[in-house]
Amino acid sequence: MKLKQLEIKSRFKNLVDFVIDFSNRSGTTVLIGNNGSGKSNILEAISSIFAGLYDRRFNPSFNYSIDYEINNYDVSITYEDGEYDFRVNGNAENIRNEYLPSQVICSYSGEENRIWKKYYWPFYEEYIKAIRGATLPNSRMVYVNKYYWNIALLILHFHDFDVFTDIRDFCQKTLAINTIKQIKFTFDTDKIRDYLKNPNPITAFISAINPNSDEVVPMSLNDFKGQTNHLNEKDLFRYLAASFMPKDDKLITKIDFVYNNSLDSDDLSEGEKKFLLLVLILEVVADENSLILLDEPDSHIHLSRKEDIRSLICKYVNRENIITTHSPTLTHNFDLKHIVMLTKKQNNDAQIESKEKQEIVYELTKGIWSYQEQNIFLSSQNDILLVEGKSDETFIRKALEVLQQSNPRYSNLRFEFLPCGGADGVKLVISKFKPAFGQHIIALFDADKAGWDSINKIFERQRNPYNNTNFGKYRTKDSVYVAVFPKRKFYRGDDNFNIEDYFSKQLLTKYVLDTFKNLSSIVTKDHLKRKLERECNSFPDDEFKHFSILFDLLLEIKSKPSIVQQQQPNTHVNTQIIAANAAQTP
Repeated sequence: MKLKQLEIKSRFKNLVDFVIDFSNRSGTTVLIGNNGSGKSNILEAISSIFAGLYDRRFNPSFNYSIDYEINNYDVSITYEDGEYDFRVNGNAENIRNEYLPSQVICSYSGEENRIWKKYYWPFYEEYIKAIRGATLPNSRMVYVNKYYWNIALLILHFHDFDVFTDIRDFCQKTLAINTIKQIKFTFDTDKIRDYLKNPNPITAFISAINPNSDEVVPMSLNDFKGQTNHLNEKDLFRYLAASFMPKDDKLITKIDFVYNNSLDSDDLSEGEKKFLLLVLILEVVADENSLILLDEPDSHIHLSRKEDIRSLICKYVNRENIITTHSPTLTHNFDLKHIVMLTKKQNNDAQIESKEKQEIVYELTKGIWSYQEQNIFLSSQNDILLVEGKSDETFIRKALEVLQQSNPRYSNLRFEFLPCGGADGVKLVISKFKPAFGQHIIALFDADKAGWDSINKIFERQRNPYNNTNFGKYRTKDSVYVAVFPKRKFYRGDDNFNIEDYFSKQLLTKYVLDTFKNLSSIVTKDHLKRKLERECNSFPDDEFKHFSILFDLLLEIKSKPSIVQQQQPNTHVNTQIIAANAAQTP
């Protein structure tokens, strides 16, 4: 199965007029975003959609359209106000099983069990009722929680390791389980006697491993395989789940292991158990027509194993895997095409950040920022400062921290920093990067030759280039305010002015002289900038007083309508934004 597109038309939580494109993600979509951005809501909406398609009693509460491919069929479904329009290869059709996923498999990490109770429990309840029948049913909505880990361990060792070498390597290298010495089953004998009154496939399975209806049955792995060799791995999962998982109707109440001679089940970490569940879902339970929803599958798993998770998920490009994560390490292991960054609009509705913005941030930060760091930046409503390098950010952050303590006018200044390196970086931002409503993007340059060259390149000024005398305080270029660092009072240097010139002459002289040994050791400007950056957090507060003229300029720019506000004069303005900007206006 391959999803192509999902549109949530009417409101479902913070999803409304929400479209997500799955078509170019090679079967794996990684949802990232801050808490409340809508990641889990997408998994829940998809669960609701297919619960309604499998059983009309569970039709969703929202209108939607969804497109996907399955079994060489192009399926398009629209649901509006209780009515379905179901099309296969462009033709109106009735819903049939071959047009639907073989199963939707969900594994949810959080303590919240709403998704389980609302979408999966009704199907599970029907399944539990049906297992006493003549045949063992299939469940279309499968929920795998943390209690399945011992089933997972047993089923993985049920495989022939000479054939399934990847599963062997996972068990022996990742879990460090060389051999299972013993399996110990504990049974509810009263339940067994009750089941035996009406023989069915479950009682036949239980009788095979516990022919005498004993309360405790220890056996070797080979004995277990011998008694269940008529089953394949998928069927074994179904029989074990039916026998072990029903909360109030368990035939098997406990499964214990002894492995590597002395270790038992309790010696596996939470991360190892979580990894077991992931392998169980992908290697055993799912097939190529499954839709797999994984909520934070990497939680509790060690950083060194994040790449193993990516490799495992990406093995199955012939099915659809949708995962959420907060892990910078895991997301950075995926190519950008797999990543969907969720941010929030002003009204907290979810939106997908544009790919252009993601690519710009990725390029400007040279890939050093993780996708999660990029997402935090892109989802912020703070104003954005485009600076030439990391040292500029370090100086401005420290100066703002110091001056906010003594000057309440600066208390509401909040910035996100994006290193641009010069004119090319700023032009890249200008081309695609539009600010949010009420947000200002400000590019800051040194007033030196390199800075003026960048500014003239941005404004395409080959004739009559800008300089200290004809530029003014700042100018606008499309979505960006462009400014040079304003000179501090009583500055006695030449026309050039760099951000480091806000520091006292005594401090700069000290750093120059500290490294001077002879003419050959005279420091360069870049060397001095790096040394000041490394040590500026230890400077006395008085060294940052001259940065006030920069913050006064930023306040002046912030008092102007943002570029978006200027371009949309009739747009209804959020009163909170107006109040915030007014509070920051000098």
